[in-house]
Amino acid sequence: MSQFPSSLLRDPVSGLDRRTFCAGALAAATFVACGGGGGSSPTPAPQAPPATGPKTTTDTKTALLALPDGTTRDYRDLGNFFLIKDATGLYAMTAVCTHLGCTVGLPVGATITCPCHGSQYNLGGGNTLGPAITPLVHFAVTEATPGGALVVNTAQTVAASVRLT
Repeated sequence: MSQFPSSLLRDPVSGLDRRTFCAGALAAATFVACGGGGGSSPTPAPQAPPATGPKTTTDTKTALLALPDGTTRDYRDLGNFFLIKDATGLYAMTAVCTHLGCTVGLPVGATITCPCHGSQYNLGGGNTLGPAITPLVHFAVTEATPGGALVVNTAQTVAASVRLT
């Protein structure tokens, strides 16, 4: 193998030789592949849990019970939960995925999907697709006053079968 003068092996503009250039390119590619470089993450970050306790909604029991089964009210902005009406009454359920704590999306048909890793739940909160392995938590629902606004206590969990009728 013949030897070339080092001046012929360097880029005339940058002054870098091939070895230095390749090492830098590899480092930059590794940085970007590992999530660096300021690009957006492919999965949404988990949301901070809202403060727990009683949350007064804008819905009443009478109004929600008059709606079709499967009706879902979105209270992710109030306390990260849904109010849902089914054939047996009303219930409140968390909108926080049990896998890594991301906020799940609105139900599409009878399926609730987490945007972070694809876990899916039915309208009752039961798991239908992983990676989450535990169901969504249900919360106590009461009326602030008879016939008044519904109050969801996100600090009080209840069995998935509990309904306000």
